[in-house]
Amino acid sequence: MMTWRYGRKWQLILFVGTSVLMSAMNVGVAASLTAMIQAATAKSATLLLQTLLPSLLVFFGAAVATWATMLLQAAIIRQVNLTIKKVMTRQLIDHPDLSSSQGSDLSFMTNDLKMIETNGVTSELTVVGQLITFVGAMIGAFAFDWLTALIFFLGNLVALVASKVAQGRLRTAASNWSEANGNWTSGLKNYLSGRDTISVYQAEGVVKGRIHQLADQLENSLRLLNILTSSMDSLGMLLALCFGVLLQFGVGIYRVISGASTLALALFMGIVQLSNDMRNPLVVMIGAVNKWQTAQPLIAKINAANHAPTVESSLLIRTGAMMLKHADVAIDGHKILNGLNLTITPGQKVLVMAPSGYGKSTLLRLLAGELPVAAGQYWIGKTLVTAKNTHQLRQLFGLIKQTPFMFDDTIRFNLTLGERFSQEALDQAATDSGLAPLIAEKGWDYQVGDEGHNLSGGQAQRLEIARALLRHRPFLLADEATSALDEHLSDQLHTHLLKSPGTLIEVAHHISETWQKQYDQVIRLDELASQQ
Repeated sequence: MMTWRYGRKWQLILFVGTSVLMSAMNVGVAASLTAMIQAATAKSATLLLQTLLPSLLVFFGAAVATWATMLLQAAIIRQVNLTIKKVMTRQLIDHPDLSSSQGSDLSFMTNDLKMIETNGVTSELTVVGQLITFVGAMIGAFAFDWLTALIFFLGNLVALVASKVAQGRLRTAASNWSEANGNWTSGLKNYLSGRDTISVYQAEGVVKGRIHQLADQLENSLRLLNILTSSMDSLGMLLALCFGVLLQFGVGIYRVISGASTLALALFMGIVQLSNDMRNPLVVMIGAVNKWQTAQPLIAKINAANHAPTVESSLLIRTGAMMLKHADVAIDGHKILNGLNLTITPGQKVLVMAPSGYGKSTLLRLLAGELPVAAGQYWIGKTLVTAKNTHQLRQLFGLIKQTPFMFDDTIRFNLTLGERFSQEALDQAATDSGLAPLIAEKGWDYQVGDEGHNLSGGQAQRLEIARALLRHRPFLLADEATSALDEHLSDQLHTHLLKSPGTLIEVAHHISETWQKQYDQVIRLDELASQQ
């Protein structure tokens, strides 16, 4: 159960306790009704007055038990939701799939988690509470008259067994809805990010059509899921009414009429009252189980994330020579790098060149641990890089991306990402990257805006460079690092990088022969590819 695995166990135990109390109060209500009918049958005012105070206590107890159960349910839902969000955040941040779109992850953290709350967590608590109510009502009914209660019980079992008929289809429909939901979120995010391009090239009609197509797929999958769920709920209600009401009432009343039983009218009415606590919980349970089934594919994803290995923070990889041995890299089944051999010794300055499409950026992502080696080997010193030590590998690298990403926060946060650095170190990184004039004008607490909208391309590039220089990692990967800088600042940055003690691996489309001669190694991926 999710509520047991991800919630606080003492809260669930208390929830069960208050549910048991609530079920006992329901039996007490039926007993009070029986006593009142007995008083009416006997035409005894004294007997009626004797039942009033106990009945009031029972009714008050039922109200308190219901109130406490609802409070505990709200507390459990809150705790389970917080724990699940913590588990999934750890999975997305510590074990990111950097080779695929993040739209499906965004959809999971918003829409899917809400579905898990309503169809998963709430449904589990509903099943637990209603099951306790059902069992309590059955025990009370057996105490009143075992034969009539047995007939009630067997009739209700028919509805429970029949509710399992379409559970497989419900799971499939839920998986289809989750996939369509991810496609919708990812597609919508992509199209909204490109609204300026859409407007310039007047592609509004095509884009609106594609968004409508995604919406249509999403709503069709949701409609099918709702139809299946509603159909199973209706079938469960029909069976519960036929076998849980009509059959039992018919048998019970017939026994009274025929004189085959000494069952008193009052006792029979008590069982009738308890039948509501058998039939209604049964119908609610069937609906809750059907909803719970729709959340199973999503719950399985959470359970898998919860069992993911915890990232070790200690640095296990010692720096040394970087070697690729017959390394292949594939993205979505397409091979980008094939049988690449490469050796870079510590402190070397390496330039990687090739026309577009030869995998220059892919090589940097491989070296930084963003992409796995599909075949071959990747070594740092005497350590073979695998999925188990990727996090430790990343602690060795600084990265300057061609298209920097800026968080919607201050310049200071975008530079430090929450780490503590001395002001002297911050100022030095700003000076070395050419960021100092922006700091002087705007200040460290200047808000860069969503995705850096308040910065020019060159300013964002300088901030990206400062972010990498600040940390002094043993390896620095630079992907077209100076493409948004003027020639003077570009030359200044290259001079600084080539004099730094660490290992530099830079990707560039075009760079003068004068600068090329200052690198220890110039690797031309297009020439390597033609030799394979």
